[in-house]
This record gives sequence, structure tokens and C-alpha cells, in this order.
Amino acid sequence: MDININGFKKNVHKKIINLPGDKSIAHRSLIIGSISKGNYNIYNFPKSEDCITTLEIMKTLGVKAVYGNNNVISIISPGVENFKKDAGILNCNNSGTTVRLLLGLLCGANIKSTLIGDESLSKRPMKRVIEPLELMGGNIKSSEDKLPIETTNTSVLKDMKYFMSVASAQVKSALLIAALVASKNIVIKENLNTRDHTEIMMKYLGANIKVQGDIISLEKSILTSRDIYIPGDISSAAFLIGLCILSEKSSISIKEVLINSRRSKFIDILISMGANIEVENKLNKSGELVGDIRVTSSKLKAVEVLSYDTPNIIDEIPMLSVLAAFSQGTTVIRAVDELKVKESNRLNGIINNLSLCGIRAWYEKGDLFIEGKSGYINKDVTIETEKDHRIAMAFAVLSIRNLKTTRIKHWQCTNISFPENIKFFSKFLNIDYI
Repeated sequence: MDININGFKKNVHKKIINLPGDKSIAHRSLIIGSISKGNYNIYNFPKSEDCITTLEIMKTLGVKAVYGNNNVISIISPGVENFKKDAGILNCNNSGTTVRLLLGLLCGANIKSTLIGDESLSKRPMKRVIEPLELMGGNIKSSEDKLPIETTNTSVLKDMKYFMSVASAQVKSALLIAALVASKNIVIKENLNTRDHTEIMMKYLGANIKVQGDIISLEKSILTSRDIYIPGDISSAAFLIGLCILSEKSSISIKEVLINSRRSKFIDILISMGANIEVENKLNKSGELVGDIRVTSSKLKAVEVLSYDTPNIIDEIPMLSVLAAFSQGTTVIRAVDELKVKESNRLNGIINNLSLCGIRAWYEKGDLFIEGKSGYINKDVTIETEKDHRIAMAFAVLSIRNLKTTRIKHWQCTNISFPENIKFFSKFLNIDYI
């Protein structure tokens, strides 16, 4: 299924938006939350395909889930010690977070299984998580360090000190989950700071975990069941923020969005580019910082994103690239090679699709360069998404600066992370399914 976007709506005023919960936290609310035996509620659980994938796998392992009203899920967990020990085939579909975090859980709990995924996930690198888990004592089998991956019931995990050679919150989380489940001590040193949702949730649920700079230490811990509130997804909010910035005389307020310091770097960068953004009503929910984000139409200037910031905006780079395309000057985003191994080669997707739109972008020595232009483009374009949800939505945002038709191929891929996007995007855009 494709969509055509023909023109746009001007003057979107004072729209108040409430978004589904953050995908990263949703995965962890299921995997980490169900480690202890007990009952708890998850509030604002997103209905994205990736999160449903994790939910279905946890149900296969023995967790019960009951859907309530207003995106609330009630979880009844038998405790990890009572999870099914021979889980059979577990289909992770398109979700890299699911497979990597799950590997930590399965190794720590000595659960036998075979992890599979769709064509895209089956191409993604898994050595980065398999190797450290094997060093920890995990017994894992795979061909060329990719899916399918087998876990056995013969792992004997040990205490571990590990230096992260790859900046990956998923790998870090897999190791922390494995250690927690196996009642082991672990110390992890990061080379670059990455998302810390796992550390925050473990602490919220009672784990003996400490973070000092780039050192994370976890000692043997017993978690307790507690209700978990999931803030609005900042990565989904990024597209609505982009639409508002590139539109004319518009303003929106997005309520109770995640503003964790390692996820809100995208907002900081936009403000440095001249975006009219304010964050208000900050408060803490389930250990995470949330706030209301108010945005108005803005004129942007180019910026340099330094390499140590790139891991914390990795999901937002497609959207940032589109905004850079309509900024004054040439934007540089350093150390972007990780984009090559996401759901698609996002680096190629960004450069090739910007080129189709008449915008110059190129890759050089690990960095992405985008030469901004003012005003609007005026050409019919067909965006090749390679079924990548973030490429699809980023270039849907670009359409607000196209005076002709923008066609987005394989739009259904956006259900992976933001299935309700059309009702939000249509506040700004005239969209037709084709």
C-alpha cells in the first residue's frame, strides 16, 4: 500500500496531541517488568507491531496479559523462574529490540528456543550481542551471527566486567537483563553514552544498580512488581515536530512526551538550529522524565551534530535530515555508519531520496552532509522506503514543502512503530491511499 500526499494544510493552530507510549520503554516494561512474580499494569502501551511482537513472545513464555480501556494492559507474571523452559520458535518479526533484549532474558533464564524474524531483521548484525553473552557463559548457536539464533538450556553465566566496543543500548540491556535473571554481578563501561531506559526501569523496580558516568554496575537483585506508565514516544513526536516546524504559521502542543536526557538531544539540536520549541510541565513518571512540548513554525539554520551525540538521535536522523534539507547552510551529522544496519540502509535511503527531491546530500568518511535550500520543491516524486518506517514518515514530512505530489511507497511499514500516524499527519497533510 502506497500513499499520495497532494498539498498541505496551512495554519494549524493550537492542536493538542497525546501520543502512544514510547516503544523502547514498552519493550522493557514487558521483559523487565515480568521478571518478578506478580501483577502490574502498563499504562499508555503502544499498539505498534514491534511492541505487539514482544507482548506475544512474553505470552508464549508464560506471561498473561489482559487488555483494558485507554491502552492499559494488566500483566500477570509467574516470575522468570516459572517461564516455559522449552519455548520453541519465537518470531521477532521486524523488531531488533525484541531479539536482542530477549537473548539476554533467555540466556539468563536458561530457556531453550529458536529466534527467527522477517527478511529485514534476518539481515541485521547480531554478533554485537551474541559475542558478549557468550563471554558471559551463554550457549548460543547461529549461522554467520544472524537469525535464526538458538539458545540452549546449558548456559552457565558468570560475573562479568565488559567494555562496550559498539554504542548500543540494546546490547547493554541484554547483558544487564542476563545478569539480573541469573543473579550475577556485572560492570559495563560504555564507549559512548546510550539510552538508559533499562537502568532507569531496573532501579524503579528495585534493582541494586548504579550509574557513575560511563560505568554501570549491577549487583544481585530481586525486583518487585510495580505499575509502569509509558510516556509519549519522542521518536514519533519527532515527525509531528518536523511537520509543525516546516509548515506555515502553525503551533502544536504534544502532551506528556518522554524527555529523558538521552532521548531529547533531538530537541536540543533543533533549538540550536533556531526552532521555536519549549518544554513545559516537567515531571517524573515511573522513573522517567516527561513534559509537554510546544512547537511553532520556524526557520532553521544548519548545524554540526558531533559524534558523541549521534547515538542518542539515531532514530531521529531521518527526520533531522529532512529538516536540514530546508535549513540555511550545510548540516553535518558525524559518525553515522550505524544507519547502514538499521531496518534498511537508512544512510542510502536518506541520500537517495533527498537527491530525488533535488536536495544535495552525501556521505564522506563516516559523516553525513546535507546542503539546505530555502522555500519549496516543485516536482512529483516517488519515495522508495525499502519498507523502512522512519524513512517513510520522514519523507511524508518533507511533502509539506513540495508543491506537487509526493508518493510514499510501502506506507504500511509505518505500523511497525506508529500505526496511528495518519490521524496525526492528516492535521497537516492531504493524504490519499492508493
